Amino acid sequence: MKRIFDKIVGWMNKIGADKYKHFAVGAVIASAALIVAVPLGAWWRWLPLLVSMIAVLTAAILKERKIDPKADMQDILWTLAGGGMVWLAILAAIIFG
Repeated sequence: MKRIFDKIVGWMNKIGADKYKHFAVGAVIASAALIVAVPLGAWWRWLPLLVSMIAVLTAAILKERKIDPKADMQDILWTLAGGGMVWLAILAAIIFG
């Protein structure tokens, strides 16, 4: 069991702290956008999810293109992955709830 844990920790140590931060920010933006957009769900069931996806994608691209001196596609993907975890939970709630 210790070997498995050491392998997981070793794998996670190879991922830079910057990527974890992008992941966390993507999840926070996705959650905040969902909370704000929930009243729009009365019009169309999937609208809050779509608003959240657009918010995370826009924030990731704008940050990489306008703020950073050099755009890094990995950062954009990690931000989207953080949002993706929230979206999967919401999808499960919509489909199975």
